[in-house]
Amino acid sequence: MAEWNRKPGFDLTGKRALVVGCSNPSGRAIALGLAEAGADVAIASASLDGDEVMEAKRIAKAVEGLGRKSVSQGWDVTLPTNIQVGLKQIGKDFGKPAILVYNADAMLAKPIEKTTDSEFARIQAVNQSGAYYAARSFLKEFPEGETGRILFITSIFAERGVENLSAYTTAKAGVIGLSTALSQEVGGRDITSNCISTGWMDWTPGRGPDEIGANLLLRFIPMRRFGKAEELAALSVLLCSDAAGYFSGQVFHVDGGVSQHL
Repeated sequence: MAEWNRKPGFDLTGKRALVVGCSNPSGRAIALGLAEAGADVAIASASLDGDEVMEAKRIAKAVEGLGRKSVSQGWDVTLPTNIQVGLKQIGKDFGKPAILVYNADAMLAKPIEKTTDSEFARIQAVNQSGAYYAARSFLKEFPEGETGRILFITSIFAERGVENLSAYTTAKAGVIGLSTALSQEVGGRDITSNCISTGWMDWTPGRGPDEIGANLLLRFIPMRRFGKAEELAALSVLLCSDAAGYFSGQVFHVDGGVSQHL
């Protein structure tokens, strides 16, 4: 019988990762999940907002507290030159990452006829254009001879139309298209590209109270609760590991089953 050469799975020891976007709890959870699995993790904010930049610094310190290397930067993901320069500096200070997690997220809930050009442009710039710019710079700086992982955090609203979310849906759907295209373009270089599509999480704006009796929305979620950042992190670690080397071009749902009922 042929021997089964089992891969170490969740062990990310020796890997370098970059997590972009920490305006919601998933950025911290994913970064710490990767670090707990053994990776060194660099953090970049998606905007120059003071709170998000400070959160990036706090996450970097938490990663270092786990015994891993880290560095933080303040980025504006709507500016491609800012991303390119930032990644080059990360390569010098930290080492070139072979894992990219794009977690930047900008939400807009507004009827299409009341959405201004500037509002639509901002939602596109942060969610879709920033993802493109980050992936492009990541691939330009990619370390030769390593396996790579690209992971985009998107939303079930990219696949299911919801009232007043047309701008957001357009942007997130574009991210899924980008990921599937990259899976074809860079697969031959042993680089995978996938998406995690989130449902209503415990930080989603406008979700309402957490009690089923007080929130009709929870009755549409089969698990009768909102998702947690730690649950997103666990799947992220898997998809960034060697165990997921043949997963590419896929969209994985972390939504409590709600996408099957919308």
